[in-house]
Amino acid sequence: MPVSDDTRIADPNYMQSLARGLDVLRAFERHASLSAAEAARLSGLNRPSASRCLHTLQCLGYVSEENGRYALTPRFLPLASGYLSSSPLASASQAIANALRDRLEETISIATLDPSDLGQIIYIARAERNQIIAAPLMVGSTLPSHCTSMGRVLLAAADAVERETWLEQAVLERRTDRTIVDASALRDEIGAVGEQRWSLVEAELEPGLRSLAVPVRSRTGAVVAALNVATFSAAHSRDHLVQNYLPELRAAAAQLERAI
Repeated sequence: MPVSDDTRIADPNYMQSLARGLDVLRAFERHASLSAAEAARLSGLNRPSASRCLHTLQCLGYVSEENGRYALTPRFLPLASGYLSSSPLASASQAIANALRDRLEETISIATLDPSDLGQIIYIARAERNQIIAAPLMVGSTLPSHCTSMGRVLLAAADAVERETWLEQAVLERRTDRTIVDASALRDEIGAVGEQRWSLVEAELEPGLRSLAVPVRSRTGAVVAALNVATFSAAHSRDHLVQNYLPELRAAAAQLERAI
């Protein structure tokens, strides 16, 4: 459950300095290197604070510096591998995604909802057939939840009160001219996804992209991830995805559910 800023400030055990350092680290997503000014802008910190965080991370070996620009080092990889190896969901996902990609000859992904931000999904497995969106995606990449099929599946399963609070406050980015950016319209779409237990999104993240997603449930029945197939809109019709790929996605999701 996401914790509000007010709750964090009131918590005597909350380490704001650590939080700021993590904010700086998150700024490196999709950036090979950052200056102190860029890190400050992306993290929402002032420049002195961002500079101190970068200096500390450099001293610890997590970033390197050259000509005033900072880059992550391989020292971060063991942190990510720790999650991937210790989580049954993460460790089983890649093999299942690979097998489904080979069977359908399409790009397959598995993602979870960011536990601190309902507006974002995090990829835990990805098996590419073709690069179907402009920005490269890999394990650890994030995308908006409101305009992705996996995001809508996960939002439909989120706590209703938390989801409504997020909908009332969210600024929905318009990625294409088809992106749903009206909270009321998105609320209706999420409701429909919850009832049918799958989501098909077309050209809302990027033009020419069509994706279909289904939920993955834990042994208690809670939705813990979403599994999707993505393809070019010109390659297959909506009906083709629903008639031919939806059963395959559900079978793969059931296989993953048995593994976790």
